[in-house]
Amino acid sequence: MIKTFTQYDLVQYLYNELPKKRRLALEEALMVDQELAECCADLLLTQLSLEKALTQPSDRVTNAIISYSKTVSLHP
Repeated sequence: MIKTFTQYDLVQYLYNELPKKRRLALEEALMVDQELAECCADLLLTQLSLEKALTQPSDRVTNAIISYSKTVSLHP
C-alpha cells in the first residue's frame, strides 16, 4: 500500500505535531522516497531560516516609539 504525504504532513513532522502512527509511516517513506526527503530537507532549511529571522524591532524603531509615546503622554 502506497501512502501519500503532503507538505502539511511534513510541516507537522518538523514541528513534532504528527500523530505517532503517521510519523512512523512518514519516516519510513523518507528513507525510500528521495523526492519526499528533499522536500522535507527544504522545509527544514526554511524552518531554520525563519527561526534565525529578527524577532525584535531595531533600536531605531524602539526609540521612535518611545519618543512618540512621550509626546503623546505630555499632551492629554
